Amino acid sequence: MDEQYKTEGYRLMRAALPTGQVAALAALIDGSIPGYGGPIRRQDGTPAPNLFHAGTRLVKNSILNAHVAMPDDLKPVHTAIRALLTSPQMFESLHSLDGAEHYSIHQTIIFISAQTTVPHIDSWSMDTAPHGYAHTVWIPLEDVDYLSGLPAVSPWPIGKFVPEAELGLPDGDFSFRERHDRYCDALTVRLQKGSADVRTLFMDKGDMMVWGSLTPHFTLPSTPSPRRRLSLQVLIRPTHHRWGNYVNQPAEWTPDKAEQVTDRFAFIEN
Repeated sequence: MDEQYKTEGYRLMRAALPTGQVAALAALIDGSIPGYGGPIRRQDGTPAPNLFHAGTRLVKNSILNAHVAMPDDLKPVHTAIRALLTSPQMFESLHSLDGAEHYSIHQTIIFISAQTTVPHIDSWSMDTAPHGYAHTVWIPLEDVDYLSGLPAVSPWPIGKFVPEAELGLPDGDFSFRERHDRYCDALTVRLQKGSADVRTLFMDKGDMMVWGSLTPHFTLPSTPSPRRRLSLQVLIRPTHHRWGNYVNQPAEWTPDKAEQVTDRFAFIEN
């Protein structure tokens, strides 16, 4: 495993993806999604029409798993995302981090406007079994600056798992969502009390940032807010690892529904 990625839990990869391909995807999204009037699957998993920030044409309800399915009128976006995610450049970038020979893409989210998020770990959404060896890939689809609402990470060794009890969270009859939210609050307190380092990076289209499933991260506020910030987030696991999430290790409650797309990539519909 790449030594920086192993010890710090993130890696900025400059010019990792073809700039023209990324720019073409951005143009497709910008030219088709804000003007689309029908329902699209959103980040909460339900289909819904576009919701706009007041007084703008900035879509605020992000789009889930466009690589799996999109309405017929938006198929060019679907096709372009699939091509980018299965490109030789994407494989080589991931392979340089962990040496895996095949990857399963579990989730994509298209963000059209910047979103502010609290410190959290993506293990709660999707992880490997054992914890910590899945990747989150964040791809800016246009150049971003310090006002854009950038992701920020706190360096964290790959595989360093912190159970709820270690954060002082007692057992109880809590829902998955309640456990997640309590964990985020407690993690934030721990990072603040420990004066944790925070890293964020200027990025151009063609760059991508990768962090591990246990790496704490958040999104800085944008200026102005709301602000356009076309980007794509992808949850990926090396296929030789079984998968699960923070709570369920492994994910035996549902089988993989894998679509083998290339000899290097499969898409998981779950």
